[in-house]
Amino acid sequence: MKHCTLLLAAISLALPAAASAKSTPLDIDRLHYETVHDAARRGIIAVDGQGRPLTFLLRIAKGQFLPPHGASGPIRLLTVISGTLSWGDGNKVDPASERTFGPGSIIVVPAQGGEHWAAARKDDVLLQAVLVHDGALAAEAAGQLAP
Repeated sequence: MKHCTLLLAAISLALPAAASAKSTPLDIDRLHYETVHDAARRGIIAVDGQGRPLTFLLRIAKGQFLPPHGASGPIRLLTVISGTLSWGDGNKVDPASERTFGPGSIIVVPAQGGEHWAAARKDDVLLQAVLVHDGALAAEAAGQLAP
């Protein structure tokens, strides 16, 4: 019994050390960035098993404009990390329908028919995009989508 107690004590001391992997903050300035839409820089953070981006950062410098794009693809969840994003839906730029989104805003771009345009009119903008290739939105999120 004494050996069993000692063995259990040794295991309980070893488990926290084995299971205590440390979280690591990313230095986003060390990511490789590529230019997209001739107006923004994309840094991929994670890819799926097929090498498709799952999560990336998008940097849009003040004064830059991304023309209409994104008519098809996976569901995209965009979170504004910093700056004020100017946004419009559709394949034609219509300044009267432009909306602005600040830090913390989450925008859902549908997989089909999600053509949109974006700009950084007031300041630099940093977005985080999560791509949902093979999944779906949770019911509570899907229920908020525009018809």
